[in-house]
Amino acid sequence: MKKKKIVAILSALAVTSTLVLGNIKMVHANTLNSKAEAEKIVSQMTLEEKIGQMLMPDFRQWKQEGQAAVQDLTEMNDEVAEIIDEFDLGGVILFAQNVKTTEQTTKLIHDMQQVAINDQDGNLPLLTTIDQEGGIVTRLGTGTNFPGNMAIGATKNEQSSYDTGLVIGRELNSLGINVNFAPSVDINNNPLNPVIGLRSFSSNPDLVAKLGVKMIKGIQENGVSVAAKHFPGHGDTATDSHYGLPKVDKSLEELKEAELKPFQAAIDNGVDMIMTAHIQFPQIEKDTYTSIKDGQEIQIPATLSDDILTGLLREDMNFDGVIITDALNMAAISENFGEVETVKIAFDAGVDIALMPTILRSKADVPKLRAIVEGVKEAVAKGEISEERINESAARVVKLKIDRGIINVANDNRTAEEKIENAKSVVGSKENRDVERRVSAEAITVVKNENNVLPLNPKEGEKVLLVAPYDNELPGMKFGLNRLMKEGKVDSVELDTYCYLKENEITDELKSKIDEADYVIVLSEMGNYTHLNSTHWITAIPNAVTSYANELNKDSVVVSIGKPYDVAAHKNAKAEVIAYGYKGMDPTEADGGLSPVQAFGPNIPAAIEVVFGGSEARGTLPVSIPTVNENGVANLDVNAFEYGYGITNLTSVGTTTIEAPAEVKSGEEIEVKVNINEIEGLKSENYLEKINFNSDAFEVVSVKSADENVEVKNVEVKDSEINVSLSDKSIEKSIESQTSLVVTLKAIAEEGQDINIIHSVEIVDSKDRTFNTTLENRYINIIKVEAPEEENKPGNEENKPDDGNKPGNEEKPGDTNKPETNNNNGGKLPNTGAVVTPIATGALGLAMTALGFVLNKKRNKK
Repeated sequence: MKKKKIVAILSALAVTSTLVLGNIKMVHANTLNSKAEAEKIVSQMTLEEKIGQMLMPDFRQWKQEGQAAVQDLTEMNDEVAEIIDEFDLGGVILFAQNVKTTEQTTKLIHDMQQVAINDQDGNLPLLTTIDQEGGIVTRLGTGTNFPGNMAIGATKNEQSSYDTGLVIGRELNSLGINVNFAPSVDINNNPLNPVIGLRSFSSNPDLVAKLGVKMIKGIQENGVSVAAKHFPGHGDTATDSHYGLPKVDKSLEELKEAELKPFQAAIDNGVDMIMTAHIQFPQIEKDTYTSIKDGQEIQIPATLSDDILTGLLREDMNFDGVIITDALNMAAISENFGEVETVKIAFDAGVDIALMPTILRSKADVPKLRAIVEGVKEAVAKGEISEERINESAARVVKLKIDRGIINVANDNRTAEEKIENAKSVVGSKENRDVERRVSAEAITVVKNENNVLPLNPKEGEKVLLVAPYDNELPGMKFGLNRLMKEGKVDSVELDTYCYLKENEITDELKSKIDEADYVIVLSEMGNYTHLNSTHWITAIPNAVTSYANELNKDSVVVSIGKPYDVAAHKNAKAEVIAYGYKGMDPTEADGGLSPVQAFGPNIPAAIEVVFGGSEARGTLPVSIPTVNENGVANLDVNAFEYGYGITNLTSVGTTTIEAPAEVKSGEEIEVKVNINEIEGLKSENYLEKINFNSDAFEVVSVKSADENVEVKNVEVKDSEINVSLSDKSIEKSIESQTSLVVTLKAIAEEGQDINIIHSVEIVDSKDRTFNTTLENRYINIIKVEAPEEENKPGNEENKPDDGNKPGNEEKPGDTNKPETNNNNGGKLPNTGAVVTPIATGALGLAMTALGFVLNKKRNKK
């Protein structure tokens, strides 16, 4: 055995390496020589040891001798330790069953590494790996989940992608996890794709490349290695490779225009690993293999293709990092190739690590792993695989351990307890949760808002009904609304819930709950296009809920939490919001504090925040949404919503133009016409218009309507705000496109250039919702104020004694006293200006609510 020599080499490496403890990244001090150092270590290994570095099984569950059944592996046992030691494994992959709490996860990984580095022969530390993509693919039981790649794609924000990677890397590093199998840089350019979907940033290759690179950089910043997946692209498939063997019939030129762009960007920016796809690309790899499933000839998938892995990835794209397979126990591989043969073909094709080459659940499964090692050894002995090929892969694995500081784990002298305390301060910290909340809210996309349903603004004591397809999604809805109430962003309301799992039609119980509710929020969760058939319960119930709410004239909102393509199927919905993720949360934490302990899906709470106005709507579609018929069949040639679409300002209505003279003398009055345009479909008996004006330069004389249908009911002025209560003289009439007011102002500034008249104009509706208008023609809103003409000859008249009896000293109209006013005075103001509440909307809003009017804010069209 040569392991004592390996120990000596590792000791020497420790002298030239740097290890920073805590949750700070570990960096090798002399990476220029890491390749030579890795080759030197590998040269001292036996063939079995080199093969061991190329194997990465999982131990998600284990049945020890004497146990009745398999159990989740949450702590080390002697049987698993013996396997790690015997086969000199290069790494292990962890699943949710292994990483339930921060304390338990940290201890498990600590113990695994101790086994690897403390056996008598001096093994190398393990690659401890995980799929922590964010969104629907996360493993950690505690910590942050983040909203997932498609949600980040909806933000179009590279900084948000980087920040997400930064937090994910920080938490993984603190736990002792040193490799993340993320991000997926697949392009979701096929809406029918059953497996990628929300795991993809976008259908746009350039956006995927930009966001993918930023996330990679963020994860690596904390010393965690990254594997971009699934090469050469899993987005344009209609088959899930977990259950079958997909095919992408594209030429290399076509792949370079789309699928390969994000991978090339990742390679150019230093990605550590590339994970392969179990997909056939017949225009690139033409070799076939006789399937053990049915004896049919099948084309070699990318995972086992030398033309794709060596020819394309290594030679054409210049990738010299670690190539790792996707899980080899997936049906696409396991049903067509034998375990030993799969690993042999993969290694010969250029794979460096075989991920999950067999299923290990007890000591009885160990012979399968031993057979794989012996099979590869035999292939080398026969010349079917060159030992040089094995040496290259083993050296790449060891080089990665050197470059990322993993080689120095043995120098970390902290106890397990010290590591746990550090991890507890990092995983799920308030700082990390705040980033998760910000990015999640930024992603929420509104695609429909008819009749200005959004944002909802319930009053204290009103009831909100939350409807979801699965029980575990209701806590996220409740948590989002409870959090808003605790933060004072929403009045205290009553919550009711309903789960419609597999109900094909709306029940009397659900109707009764809608009857009693003031507002209804219903979740829609599309998994695949069969769900969009109008009779399928996933689509039928949301449609029935919105139809019934419409009959009762109650505001309802559909929130898409699965793949976003279902928004095309809810044609009767007045408001549709996309959250891009359906993960639930622990029901015990829905009514608790502002920061849950357990990991939870942040998408649903973020959508609730936007629905109720706690956050602005900022997301835009990262994919196009095809139209769909009643049978759930998509028309991929006609889109219901285009890529990049989204209503990003729910509190904006129309545009305001100002008409005013170019100049005025101090002391004189001017008429300023305030026109609110493009108010389509605004039907209202009463509403409030708030005009913020320059009170330093002007004072208000009067306000009147310039629209024959609209009457000024009341005017109140406080400081720089004019609150004008307006009423439509005829309920049957409507304000089709604009409303106009004439505001008479007196110039009180002595003189000045470029004085702004109106700062902003807002409308407040019957629900006390304030809508901004866009102020246009600002150059007309600028006025010159000139000094008044003197009535006497030039001189020192102002210094002469006052003579109250002289002509000209009597009061002049408009100097100090203004006409009296009442509640229906055409807009004349009292002498001192009316005293109102700071916003001047509370009492007015309640009064207008009693009048029962409805304001329809401008609908942003597609």
